[in-house]
Amino acid sequence: MYSLLNKKKERRSTMSISFIRITIRNLYREKMYALINIAGLSLAIACCLILGLYLHSELTYDRHNPKYRQIYRVVNEFNINGKSDSIAKTSQLLGPMLKEEYSDVKDYVRFFTVRQKSLIRSDDKAFYWENETYANKEVFDYFKHEFIYGDPEAVKTGRFFAVSETFARKYWGDENPIGKTIKDENGINKITHVFADLPPNSHLKYDVLSSDDIPFFAVPENTNARLYRLAGQINYYTYLIMDEDYDIRDFKDISDSFNKSNMEYVLRGTKVTWKAWLQPLADIHYYSDVDIDEPTGNLTYLYGFTAVAIFILLVACINYMNLATARAAKRAKEIGMHKILGSGRARLIFRFMGEAVFFSFVALIFGYILLEIALTMTPINGLLDNSIALKNLTDPYVLAGMLAFSLILGLLSGIYPALYLSSIPPLSALTGGQQAGKGSIRLRKSLVLIQFVISVCVIACTLIMAIQMNYVSSKELGFEKENRLLITLRTADVLDKVQTIKKELLKNGNILGVSVCNNALGRIGGLNVLMVENNDGTRDRMSLVSMQIGNEFFEVMGIKLKEGRDLSKRLITDVGDSLVVNEAFVRKMGWDEPLGKHIGNGRVTGVVRDFHYDSLHKKVKPFLMQQFPPNTDNIPVNERKYSINYMVVKLSGAEMSKTLSSIEEVFTEFDPGHPFEFEFQDDFLSKLYRDEQRQMMLIGIFAAVCIFISCMGLFGLAAFTTEQRTKEIGIRKALGSSTWQIITMLAQNILILVLIGAVIASIIAYYSMSEYWLIDFAYRINLNMNSWVFLAAAAVAAAVAFVTVALQSFKTAQANPVKALRYE
Repeated sequence: MYSLLNKKKERRSTMSISFIRITIRNLYREKMYALINIAGLSLAIACCLILGLYLHSELTYDRHNPKYRQIYRVVNEFNINGKSDSIAKTSQLLGPMLKEEYSDVKDYVRFFTVRQKSLIRSDDKAFYWENETYANKEVFDYFKHEFIYGDPEAVKTGRFFAVSETFARKYWGDENPIGKTIKDENGINKITHVFADLPPNSHLKYDVLSSDDIPFFAVPENTNARLYRLAGQINYYTYLIMDEDYDIRDFKDISDSFNKSNMEYVLRGTKVTWKAWLQPLADIHYYSDVDIDEPTGNLTYLYGFTAVAIFILLVACINYMNLATARAAKRAKEIGMHKILGSGRARLIFRFMGEAVFFSFVALIFGYILLEIALTMTPINGLLDNSIALKNLTDPYVLAGMLAFSLILGLLSGIYPALYLSSIPPLSALTGGQQAGKGSIRLRKSLVLIQFVISVCVIACTLIMAIQMNYVSSKELGFEKENRLLITLRTADVLDKVQTIKKELLKNGNILGVSVCNNALGRIGGLNVLMVENNDGTRDRMSLVSMQIGNEFFEVMGIKLKEGRDLSKRLITDVGDSLVVNEAFVRKMGWDEPLGKHIGNGRVTGVVRDFHYDSLHKKVKPFLMQQFPPNTDNIPVNERKYSINYMVVKLSGAEMSKTLSSIEEVFTEFDPGHPFEFEFQDDFLSKLYRDEQRQMMLIGIFAAVCIFISCMGLFGLAAFTTEQRTKEIGIRKALGSSTWQIITMLAQNILILVLIGAVIASIIAYYSMSEYWLIDFAYRINLNMNSWVFLAAAAVAAAVAFVTVALQSFKTAQANPVKALRYE
């Protein structure tokens, strides 16, 4: 018995080795077929691995925190005259008060993030850092930080000042920085901890995290002052720790109770109501649509990348199926002999499926190599926002997934060829009655049609993206963005010197104008609640987006005044603040005569033409502009060093380098404590569309890969088709047909498929782009007016297909017809 089992095992082992040998011999004999299939599958696998790792990173946002199921962010919602504003930030008091008053709230973590870059010095090194963040010590209990240096227990007993590994290396290299001193706007701090860089799929990103128990964040002891902060100082992200199985719908009772006991008192005498609700931590990045939030993701992009991965995979599988069935004539005698010698259909199916899986596993190896090359030697990971870490590839689950993926890919691509090839009757195969692929011509055409649908679709989508982004970059914004310099003014002390700095700058002939503002155009945030006069003279409370500007701001930025006067032209008879609103404000209020209308303590003295103070993702809304205060006396002492504003400089465009050096000299003189910090307005605006630009480039890259794989398949298919029709080509040549006529004859069927595919692809591209991608832009192109895009996509696909077929057919069409007629 034991001997029989051993013999069976040996027989199976021998059969496996024999199968591999035969497969390798077949591949060696038909090198082009093997090369096309392995190259196509390798590219497809590499692209799918890249996109799969990216999607895995995106879909697991914040799940690296072990307790993420217990963490919920509080969202503030204020209702003003029927209009609701949901805000991601809350008061610093909300978390501790909720924990104190409600047993369901187990704990809280709150974050305060500095919106502007922070200048941090150590010895002779000084760098700006974004998102300097403050938090209470409980942050380390619930948000994962891998400490490289420092005692993890020490954060619970005293103040902490923790920095990332990147931060530490920037100043001290490989040295342990614990105890080193740095200086920021809050004074001198000692490094207590160094943590590993936060993963890219974390919605809160920072390199500096310090304790929030400093005077700037001190909570007043006065009860009225504390309650005022609940609605008046909304600057913290607050996270509540609840039971893991907590039903967030139950939080409504807590919200209603807290509103009655606290917020109604705070908001008394107003028409404002308040409520709060919770967001699960893992849902914030892709399912959050609230104001004053960290950058969030767009599910449309994920759907797009998923579709691209499927398309590429489908095209590679189609190539394999087409080429395998087209080779039927060459393998017919082999199949016939196997059947006569006793091989059943099941064994043949297993054989051909095994061949496809073998191809797939070989392609997986090359795909893995291509993945490594793409991530380390090309900018593709940067385009994916560095979301892919190569160390993920060593994860056993990822490796197992890759093997399973390769197996499934082999089975999917090999199932039809295996069924088709195994169905060939043995007698017709041995006598030559089985003509190459005749029984599958219709299917092959259908599969080629699908390839062209995919190719035309991705080309059209890429072109539409390019046109939309060109539209965004060239659209009239209502202000001038060229040759406008934004200079950051740090601290209130520098703001006090603005007039002197302005006089010095205007001495340079290349500087045509100077003004100031508290926000840069393109990043206007924050809401004010003011009483606004209606058309009938009554007043209602309204939430407004506003901006403080200096003299000549409209002139410097090229903003057109529609009626009235700007803020720099005050009259002796003016009472209160002079205000300027945009046309959208007038339309919203329905004012017949806007000039003189009251808003808060001021009056409207001018109306400007609508301009895009925010990105083109959003429609122009009511906007209020008021005069910069004449001095900084209204800024509290403990906030003066955190004050950040902007100076806008209008340049002539001549001698740009020399002019910038001159401006830097002036700022070095008046603000020696901060490095000169500037950005051009047009560069600043281009960042608003960085995600779309990246997506367009990625789609373009993967579209090129998709088309390249399709072309390889067409090339191989054309080779087999041309080989089948060699005698027909010889006869046509003998009867006087030219090379061009023969090439056209061979390509016409392909061109018909391109035409049909273009129609189908145009419908799919039109719907997907208009209903999903373009809908994210409030201002977008009219696809009906740009229908030429679909013709262009079809023309590109047709040209590529024709050239591919022509290159393969040219040699046969040029050959001596006598040799063709003797072809066997």
